[in-house]
Amino acid sequence: MESAAQPNLTAPACSVPCDLCGSTDVADLARRDRDGSALRTVICRRCGLVYSDPRPDAEQVRAYYEHSYRTDYKATYQPKAKHTYRAGKVALDRYQRLAEFLKPGCRVLDFGAGGGEVVYMLRTMGYAATGFEPNAGYAKFAAEQLGLPVLNGFYQTVPIEPQSQDVVTAFHVVEHLESPCSAFQQVRQWLRASGRLVVEVPNVEAICQWPHSRFHRAHLYNFNLATLEMTGRKSGYRVISRATSFDGGNITVVFERDDAVAAVSGEIPGNCARADVAAPSRQSLPVPAPAPENRRPAGRKPRDPQPPIAPTDFGWFDCGRTRPVETPRLTPTIIAA
Repeated sequence: MESAAQPNLTAPACSVPCDLCGSTDVADLARRDRDGSALRTVICRRCGLVYSDPRPDAEQVRAYYEHSYRTDYKATYQPKAKHTYRAGKVALDRYQRLAEFLKPGCRVLDFGAGGGEVVYMLRTMGYAATGFEPNAGYAKFAAEQLGLPVLNGFYQTVPIEPQSQDVVTAFHVVEHLESPCSAFQQVRQWLRASGRLVVEVPNVEAICQWPHSRFHRAHLYNFNLATLEMTGRKSGYRVISRATSFDGGNITVVFERDDAVAAVSGEIPGNCARADVAAPSRQSLPVPAPAPENRRPAGRKPRDPQPPIAPTDFGWFDCGRTRPVETPRLTPTIIAA
């Protein structure tokens, strides 16, 4: 993206209304992302939703995710063997968590299918699974290399028949979307009566990482359980179950389409104080050591430090630097609603 199109720190107090409650009453949480690049993150005082403001326009965001996100994030246009191996292990874990919500012969759509690993796993287990992926390289890999019915497209335009799906999954997708509420409403149109939507996102309340590592320039939104559940309720769902990973880093909510859901404003009294993750005194707690196969090799060369970045340069979607990130496998515990 050209620098003229990038946001800057002199923007108005709130240029992006809250997607959940519509308020523009926000407070600043942070001015930099986890890599040290300038990124203004705010929290809505009415509901506690945390998000980036300002940000590039919709056309720029979609162009980034279609062409540049994977090369920027994983330094590759299509998944390498190591990426497929790791994603396959994660897909197995996700299938195990999905199994109780799947019935024989049900149709499952993976929203943001990546390289197709979840679709592959589900089809191997006998389910009519399909998917779509915004990134052209990963969608092409899933379709051509794995032979999977994975389309390249965005939820706004992908050709999914109304009321054609029993389950829709969205693993680490919703935090990237321009409007989570709009996406939930679109998914609702794809679901059959009492269909399920399974959403997993990073937990903004997590204390398993340093506070300065919390915000990512490609994560437009940051949720806790209250804001994620409210997003579903406002969009025509009821909550079936919720889960938190063993280290608190991720949250998962299973929603069910509800045609009798009552209208809600989206406001969540008291959640702003709960979700306020900017307090400098907040400490990271120790978590269990990773399994031997997930540990970094001994003697691995540390990453070179990033150069200083001027306050007026957000570095938001700057595809010139690659930052591969390794994500350990997590095992969440289901909590009955």
